[in-house]
Amino acid sequence: MDAAPRAYPINPGVADSPPSRRYLCALLGMLLSATIFEGYDITIFHLCTPDIARTFHISDAAIGAIATTVRFGGILSFFVVSLADCFGRKRILANTVLCYGCFTLLTALSSGVWTFTIFQSAAQIFLAAEFGVAVIMIGEEFPENWRARAISLLLMVAFLGVAAAGLLYGRVADSRWGWRGMYFLGITPLLFIAWLRRGMQETARFAALERERRLRGEGRRPIFEPLRRCLDSANGPWMGRMLLVSMVCNCIGLAGGPTISFFSLFVKRDHHWSSSEVGTAVICAYLLGTVGTLLSGQLLDRIGRRATATLFCVMTALAMASLFQSNSRTNILLGFMLTMFAYQGARTATSALSSELFPTRARATGFSLTMQVVGQLGWTLAPIFAGLLSELVGSLGNAASLFAVGPFIGALLVLGYIPETRGRTLEELSPETLSPKITPG
Repeated sequence: MDAAPRAYPINPGVADSPPSRRYLCALLGMLLSATIFEGYDITIFHLCTPDIARTFHISDAAIGAIATTVRFGGILSFFVVSLADCFGRKRILANTVLCYGCFTLLTALSSGVWTFTIFQSAAQIFLAAEFGVAVIMIGEEFPENWRARAISLLLMVAFLGVAAAGLLYGRVADSRWGWRGMYFLGITPLLFIAWLRRGMQETARFAALERERRLRGEGRRPIFEPLRRCLDSANGPWMGRMLLVSMVCNCIGLAGGPTISFFSLFVKRDHHWSSSEVGTAVICAYLLGTVGTLLSGQLLDRIGRRATATLFCVMTALAMASLFQSNSRTNILLGFMLTMFAYQGARTATSALSSELFPTRARATGFSLTMQVVGQLGWTLAPIFAGLLSELVGSLGNAASLFAVGPFIGALLVLGYIPETRGRTLEELSPETLSPKITPG
């Protein structure tokens, strides 16, 4: 007698048993390096700009072009992150750290401006991809009452990379190694991280999904199948969610882009701050931004995603407007610190949401599209328009403060359209197979 056909679950990809608390703590420790290196790499690029320009004899315009190209490398990380939906989170993460280390070494050895730009852009691809996959792994492995706090810890430790770069720069840049030494120093810890991550396991949700695929006798999914799943409205609400959260990210980026790009110019040229005063302000602001990240993670799990995101969006708008309309040193410093505090808190909220609103089959692709591609447009374009508007509205401060409206719009989008995800499992939020009678919130 033929065996009865196997009944497959409506939500494949649900783990048989959750990982132990001990493993989750170890996993978090193995993943924290992703943002530490991101903070270090981005900071040394900005710190070493004068030294790089002197080495390669390039103009300010060329430096700007290099910065834009390198940032574009982070957007291209989408093509690497999306592979995690086909080949697994662990495999892609293991390869990103090795590729990032390789291109960082080549950056240090670059012989000209073209090789430097190419190698540093490639390094950014794999660095951003490592961060994206790390967020996905936390979202899939940690229970619903821990997810946001774990992601906030991942974002918070970026300050360690920023601080390390700031402390090393004065000694290393003036040594015989110069700016190249800063990149050489970034390679050594990567070898230890690669060795440490040997004990990392594939996420339980993705492993369960792969078992279901093999039991069905299906081949490995095509590389672009997760992308089609996110963009085809017939597959579920994924495209709408991607566009909605991307709009919120862009609204927040309208504040982050001008603030981070123009703060130094605003205070040094228009308010006559010294370089040491600027450096101290940056350290203080990023330190308070770390506190904002941690507090956001706590609030996300306590009062919910919608309330937390709304709160930090409104705070970002008010603090940014105050920053660029202030004249006294004290008010400018407080405005900058509060802006970074609220901005980092808002980023944490959108990162948590983006990792929760897509199914396991397309979670990495959806997160990367939302946070690293479409959601980056506001941050990238806002500084350009702020610079163009500065003459029309009378000053750089007036132009930059106009972009404080962005986070206000983001708060309205969150209140009006973003679903609450606190306390709900990923399977409740994003079932793999949608019932025709049910549309997930």
